[in-house]
Amino acid sequence: MSQRIVVINPNSSVDVTDGIDKAMAPLRFADGPRIDCLTLAEGPPGIETQRHVDGVVGPLCEMIQREDNSADAFVVACFSDPGLHSARETTTRPVMGISESGITT
Repeated sequence: MSQRIVVINPNSSVDVTDGIDKAMAPLRFADGPRIDCLTLAEGPPGIETQRHVDGVVGPLCEMIQREDNSADAFVVACFSDPGLHSARETTTRPVMGISESGITT
C-alpha cells in the first residue's frame, strides 16, 4: 500500500489549492507517497484575521477525521498554521504546519 500525504488548504479558494498542488509537483516521484491537496470548502476565502483562524479549527478537524483512515500524514498549508494544535489532537498521524516547519527546520 502506498503512503498518502494530505495537504489541506484551510481557506475556500480552489485557485490557492491549485497553486499549492502545482508547487507540490517537484515532490511527487514514482516511488514516493501520493500527495493530495484538498480545499476546506467551509473556510473563508482567505485567512486574514484571528476570527478566520478560529473559524477554520472545527471544519479542519472534521476534514482530518474524514481523511484519517486513508492518510499517513497531514499538512496545514497556511502560514498562520490555523488549527494546528487541535488537528494534532484529532489524529494519531503526523500533522505539520508550513509555518512551524519553516521555522524549526
